[in-house]
Amino acid sequence: KRGLRPKKEKNFNILLEKKWSKIHKVKYSITVNSCTSGLHAGLCALSLKKNDEVLMPALTPVMPANAIIFAGLKPIFVDVDPKTFLMDPNDLVKKITKKSKVILLVHLYGNVCDSKIFRRIAKKYNLKIMEDCAESLVAKDKNGVMAGTMGDIAVWSFQSAKHITCGDGGIISTSNSKIAEKARKYSNLGFKFL
Repeated sequence: KRGLRPKKEKNFNILLEKKWSKIHKVKYSITVNSCTSGLHAGLCALSLKKNDEVLMPALTPVMPANAIIFAGLKPIFVDVDPKTFLMDPNDLVKKITKKSKVILLVHLYGNVCDSKIFRRIAKKYNLKIMEDCAESLVAKDKNGVMAGTMGDIAVWSFQSAKHITCGDGGIISTSNSKIAEKARKYSNLGFKFL
């Protein structure tokens, strides 16, 4: 039985986090028990106020909306482009209000939202960008920007139907040290090492 263990025990989560950060060229990655938990921890890490609005695509699994509601925020559903199934930037602009704080981009079926368009909108309206990359591992948009690298924080899934699977699990990435520290605290009730 002893031979089944590596000679030198290592924290495999830390190894994964470091490798993930390197692949995506971000500073911090934090493993979580699911992408939904990652979305929740990520939204909490953005220090939003109760009932702030998070703009999200109307076509996506229910988990992003659940995470928004779990965080005490309000999901605002934005139409999708029927050709790509990705968020329609024209409808997004129509839905922005004074309470809007975050654009939650969901990259679906290997398709990736256009980084130039959504970064421009986020900058104009002073909005954060969060990315749900559960279905677009290392995929790039038409500008060559990899999913998970265009916003303030990104989340992936390792659920059994995804590109990489552990049965479940997920990971959060960001290059912002304050967001990373908060996300790590929220990701495991504050018990996980910092």
